[in-house]
Amino acid sequence: MSQLRIVAGDGSMQEVITTLLKKAGLPVTIERGRNKVGHIEGADWVEQFCFNRPYDIPRRLNQGQFDVAIVGEDWIANWGFDFPVLLTLPVGRSGNKPVRIVLAVSNDSSISRVKDLPVGCEVATEYVKLAESFFVAFGRQDIHVEYSPGITEDKIRFGSDAIIDVTESGNSLRDNDLKVIHEIMESSTVIVANRESYADTEKLPYIDHFVRLIKGAYQASQYVMMTANVPKRAIEAASNIIGGLKGPSCSPLIGVEGWVALQSIVPREREQSVIFSLLQIGVTDIIVNREIPLIMT
Repeated sequence: MSQLRIVAGDGSMQEVITTLLKKAGLPVTIERGRNKVGHIEGADWVEQFCFNRPYDIPRRLNQGQFDVAIVGEDWIANWGFDFPVLLTLPVGRSGNKPVRIVLAVSNDSSISRVKDLPVGCEVATEYVKLAESFFVAFGRQDIHVEYSPGITEDKIRFGSDAIIDVTESGNSLRDNDLKVIHEIMESSTVIVANRESYADTEKLPYIDHFVRLIKGAYQASQYVMMTANVPKRAIEAASNIIGGLKGPSCSPLIGVEGWVALQSIVPREREQSVIFSLLQIGVTDIIVNREIPLIMT
């Protein structure tokens, strides 16, 4: 049996990934806190699960230190690597939507476009390689890209003319009196594989298994389980309302003539409208389970 070495980003995303892994039946136990090296109980096909600095993950994956990584598209783009993307997860630190990598300047600056940046100006960022490629594409090889290991939004106060940083809600930029003048890219969390590992016929089934488990855990977070008692005269209408991946399951109620129980999964955003519609046709005893751990399709 082949074993996989898997890595995911630490910091703000570690809790998000840990929760997803637990839902997938892959709870991570960290053995060494500082190195964030751990294992997954009951999954003997996982040799090692690590949390690592997102900046370093693409490089280490490319070097073959890991077989599979959960990392942001922004960090892959920063290094310029091309990995097989096995799954895109629209999960972030504060919501289920991609983050944006943006070029920003001070609110009181007259700069409104990339070409307005002063000749030889300084742009602070953690995305050094991505920034350099971006400016070359704009014909601005004169711009000096300064590495910023953290708190990038504060660098304009200390001499930088602009910054390139990640934003989700934009609140941090506004709090620091910054405005976006260009969006460089959107970035989602993705599961990617080392090319040699992905070509390994012994490892591939386990890589696929891991991806499908994570996909199942994410899918489950988008649904609720709904059970309701339905009069037989309303079965067809209730089935159309409650829906499901392939349709609801139907069971007779023991000792109660003329009624059945329907059960199905419902998209989370449709929960309230489905309940309202069911009540209008005489459905009763509606039960909603909002904590589904896994849906494998």
